[in-house]
Amino acid sequence: MNDKLRKKIIPSAAKPDMPAPENTIDIIRNAEVIATSESENFPLDNIVDGSTGPGSSQWVAGSAGAQTLIFKFDAPQDITAIIYEIEEREIARTQEICFEVSTDSGAHFREILRHEYNFSPDGSTFQREELKLDLHQVTDLKMTIKADKGNLDCRAKLNHIAFQA
Repeated sequence: MNDKLRKKIIPSAAKPDMPAPENTIDIIRNAEVIATSESENFPLDNIVDGSTGPGSSQWVAGSAGAQTLIFKFDAPQDITAIIYEIEEREIARTQEICFEVSTDSGAHFREILRHEYNFSPDGSTFQREELKLDLHQVTDLKMTIKADKGNLDCRAKLNHIAFQA
């Protein structure tokens, strides 16, 4: 047998991006995103640029402390999942995430989820979550990120976010 294996080598650091599922809500075309800050070198656009996984582009807050992102949908959305990724390779910290939703254009919000993650440069540096939900007629989704529960002087980060209908 002289047949050769057809192959392609992909270095482990260059993880190929996964295509978005068909039921993913296009944030660029269907929502306005309001943020409390952004770093000039790590803009908010990075969270929807299609890159995912460790080493992907990310949004970094322009200042330390709690930050808020509000996704204001052009039309009410039914949301069945929120997928998001966070990476922190430099500072050991505990980041807290809180999600709230509104069905009345942001007049009232109700909390749907609160999570916290421990990051350590010598251990856990990447977190990916896929939250299964059953939300109807969502007009606004608020994500509050407390960069560190111990009040370290650090900035909130987010690599990727997507919503599924």
